[in-house]
Amino acid sequence: METKTFIKNGTAKTKLFGEETYKQCCLGAFRGEIYFDYKYRHTNGQEFTTLRRTLIQCRAERDFWLREKTVSFSGHRAERMTRNSPDTQKRLIDIGFDTYTAITELCKRDYHTFLSGMANGFDLIAAEEALNAKKTFPYIQLKCVLPFKGQADRCFLRRNNYLLDNSAYLVVFYDSTPTGGTAYTLRHAMERKIEFQNVCYNRK
Repeated sequence: METKTFIKNGTAKTKLFGEETYKQCCLGAFRGEIYFDYKYRHTNGQEFTTLRRTLIQCRAERDFWLREKTVSFSGHRAERMTRNSPDTQKRLIDIGFDTYTAITELCKRDYHTFLSGMANGFDLIAAEEALNAKKTFPYIQLKCVLPFKGQADRCFLRRNNYLLDNSAYLVVFYDSTPTGGTAYTLRHAMERKIEFQNVCYNRK
């Protein structure tokens, strides 16, 4: 998001939450080279600042900073999550409750952005619970990750890789079956040493 620079005492200041500000400056310590004095304030009030030669470098560092407090979701479809359950509706309510609890605990740890692939089942449950958590933590953001409208199965792994590339924590609903997209995502999260929580086992 491009914004006008807000200058105070010769330094760029972030005026609004969720926006970036920057100004070009010539610093004697760097032999007169032009640098960008860059600032970004997240909707939770935390501010990121950097000084780099290009905006691309500034934004790459900002994105890494944001990633460290971003959570992704991955889980099974609704019919699989409720398999062998005598009360399907209660099972889904319990899953929603456990997911909401996981999200709010992460919010207390300063996680502020949540990514959902929006597939039918756990992805949608997690997205809904993130919106519910927003009532208590209004600064958090929910982002939907869709390769394109009407995506086919061949795009799911690309989407899952994007989720892992852009988050530092994974909330998963995984029933231990070693095949499928959720198994793939969790396996690669573990390989990358991404912290995760499996809400499948929060209830007996």
